[in-house]
Amino acid sequence: MAESKIDIEKILKKQREEYQRYLKIFSEDVNSKFKIIGEGISGILEGQKSIREMVAKNSEDIEIIKMDISFIKSGLKEKVDRDEFTALEKRVIFLENKYKRA
Repeated sequence: MAESKIDIEKILKKQREEYQRYLKIFSEDVNSKFKIIGEGISGILEGQKSIREMVAKNSEDIEIIKMDISFIKSGLKEKVDRDEFTALEKRVIFLENKYKRA
């Protein structure tokens, strides 16, 4: 009986050691996977920060462009386009010719 008890203790000790090794390996594997996930999330957060900065910069640029367009539009209202200039030129030529005949 004593021998079988010792044999059982040896078997249990061996199984416990194997189980502890398995748990250690499993724990290391899970930890490495969590680390990879954490690094991925960190990369995503950095990407979001970069995108936010680009959007803010683009918003500023768009506001400047809108102001420039408004300035150009108000300046164009005071100017004559080519078609109006051509029509005016023809009228002046017509009046000059009429004046020369008279």
